[in-house]
Amino acid sequence: MGGGSLGLLFFSKLALSWQTGSEYSGEQSHKLHLWTRTKAQAEHIREEGIAFQEGQDQLVHSLVPHSIPGCSVAAVEESVLTANLDHSIITEKADLILLTVKQQHIHSELIQWLSERMHKDTLIITMQNGLRTDSIWPDAWQVYVAVTTEGAKKLSPVSVVHSGHGQTYIGNGATLYGSSAAHEEATMMDGYEEGTIAFLLKSLTKAGFIATLSKDIEIEVYRKLTINAVINPLTALWRVSNGELLASEARIAIMRKLFDEAIAVYGKNDIGWSEAWWHDILQVCRATASNTSSMLADVLNHRSTEIEWINGAIVGLAQRVQIEAPAHEWMCKLIESLTVEEAD
Repeated sequence: MGGGSLGLLFFSKLALSWQTGSEYSGEQSHKLHLWTRTKAQAEHIREEGIAFQEGQDQLVHSLVPHSIPGCSVAAVEESVLTANLDHSIITEKADLILLTVKQQHIHSELIQWLSERMHKDTLIITMQNGLRTDSIWPDAWQVYVAVTTEGAKKLSPVSVVHSGHGQTYIGNGATLYGSSAAHEEATMMDGYEEGTIAFLLKSLTKAGFIATLSKDIEIEVYRKLTINAVINPLTALWRVSNGELLASEARIAIMRKLFDEAIAVYGKNDIGWSEAWWHDILQVCRATASNTSSMLADVLNHRSTEIEWINGAIVGLAQRVQIEAPAHEWMCKLIESLTVEEAD
């Protein structure tokens, strides 16, 4: 669910494998649905398909979802009565939902929408930047967390480029949000849950992703949180690409300040961390030197950002143990102060 860069990337690659996979054909096959947030994007995709590139300057694959057995596209606001759709996309309950919308789009209305498309065993896989510290997910839901280093660039509502290959880790969300008892239970799955996760991993692998099940997803979440908390706000404030963060010692010193403050907060919260994450940050800047961070893209397009769930999450962890994280507090204030007029 979600027609952003990652949503289009995962749907496109899965649809391509759906197109060639004999195990997905026939009446008893699994189905692949793409839900977009807006009706305009869904209509655009149904009319034109998706232009997908496996890397810049590579062959463009034209994907027309309704021509692929088991694939369809609809918008959250659509129903059988408002769109010329296969009724199953509206009425059938999903076994698994991969949620790729941004943090700011996860709210009570979306939770209600999801609940209407779930059965009691449906698995939710969340794939967002940052960290939620609220309790928005109902206790009875089976919520998994996905952390990916795949790169995707959305060129238009119907066009996406796979801009960088990475890895995807999937783990039980109880390791992040649950009680200690829930943490112990997170490593145990019933037959249905195990089968659903196994099918997802097999499907992602067939589609060309490197995907693994992690019994300690927490460490991957905090690693990526740290990388995002250092890179994203600074690129947005200085209006620079990722690689330009390394252009001066002064910039690197500010990056290091944000890193040191974050790991100090983790330490006080008994959250595991590694000094190797600093080298990961520098490597990400080099490997994605020409990339525009998602936060910079949001600022340039006058959209709300995920700062609340990235640097704001670190501030929240600091408050939990009654310490301060002033550098991250300032990042939040500075990004939030970028009004539409200031962003011009």
